[in-house]
Amino acid sequence: MATREAYIGFKGRNNSSSILVNALSQQHYLLTNSFVGLKRDIDKFPADYDVVYLFGVDKNLIGSFRIEQCAEKDGTHLVTNLDLKSLAEKLSSNGIKSTISKTPTHYLCNEAYWHLLEKYQGKAVLIHIPTIKNFNNIFEKMTFPEHEYDSVQNYLNRLGYCYTTRVYKEVGKYKADKLYIAPWGDMLKIEEVKEYQKVSDRPFYNEMSDEEKAEIRKYSEDMRLPYEFIKFSRFSLSN
Repeated sequence: MATREAYIGFKGRNNSSSILVNALSQQHYLLTNSFVGLKRDIDKFPADYDVVYLFGVDKNLIGSFRIEQCAEKDGTHLVTNLDLKSLAEKLSSNGIKSTISKTPTHYLCNEAYWHLLEKYQGKAVLIHIPTIKNFNNIFEKMTFPEHEYDSVQNYLNRLGYCYTTRVYKEVGKYKADKLYIAPWGDMLKIEEVKEYQKVSDRPFYNEMSDEEKAEIRKYSEDMRLPYEFIKFSRFSLSN
């Protein structure tokens, strides 16, 4: 049975936690920016999630995330049951630096984390991320022609992965095991990058139209340049 995950951020058009949870999951939640409001929001969440990821913003963070081990409210500490070391290693393997803090934070993030730890019996974690400015410096954008947006998302929904071919100046731009933000908001992980010289060697060559073959050949083989065949998928913290 698949793990039921919840991705939670805070409301705000320019709030990086809102942007990140939207990129990680089409099914996510955004908390109201008040003590009363966030508690009301959390009370409405389904109770059967296996893992809950809460993201908050720390303006002092630059180029890294901070994983919080515990929350404090009215003198009572609650501690996550999740394996934070494994989570940090997962982030690191995808190019994201992180530290683990054992000191409770303050204000709304701590309040939300405490209620989530209580509701989900420790199966939650708070991850602090940089502000929108510094957040954009961590993740690069992966570009696609606008007419491909729907088809790429359909492949990701149906198969869990998709392929793209890159030629000319885009060769070497994307690296395996790194995360990128798609134009429509998804967080994408590059799984494989393979270089080819001849268009006829491209996987699924027989499924391509003559127009597609000619377009790739024009900017690679005809110019005596290589092209890349890239496999990518949506990124999840649990997979």
